[in-house]
Amino acid sequence: MEIRFRNNYPATVSVAVMFYSPGTCGQHGNWGTRGWWNIAPGQMAHVLNTENRFMCYYAEAGDGARWVGNFGPMYVYRNSFDSCLNLGSTAAIGRVGTRQVDTGGKNTIVNLNP
Repeated sequence: MEIRFRNNYPATVSVAVMFYSPGTCGQHGNWGTRGWWNIAPGQMAHVLNTENRFMCYYAEAGDGARWVGNFGPMYVYRNSFDSCLNLGSTAAIGRVGTRQVDTGGKNTIVNLNP
C-alpha cells in the first residue's frame, strides 16, 4: 500500500512516520521511523510503502502548528533520519507522540488540515 500526505495547511509542513517493520527493527521495538518530508501548501508527497494497515505520523509546520497523538513516542532528529523506534541517540532533538492511521489495507492519503 502507498501512503501519501497532502498538505492542506497554509504553511510548509514537515512529516515524520512510524511504521511496523519487524524484519528491520525486530530487536529495537518492531517499528521503523523516518523523516522528514517537507510538503509545501497544496502539495502531496509519497512517504511510505507498507503491507501493514497501521502507521503513525507526526508533523510540524514552520509557524508552530503540530499534529501529535498518543502513539510512540518516537525520536526525531534535526536532519533526515531512517531508524527504529527504540534506537535513540544523542543526535535526537526530542521524542514526540504520533497519530495512528488505519489504512484499511488500501492506498491512503493523509490530509494535513488546519
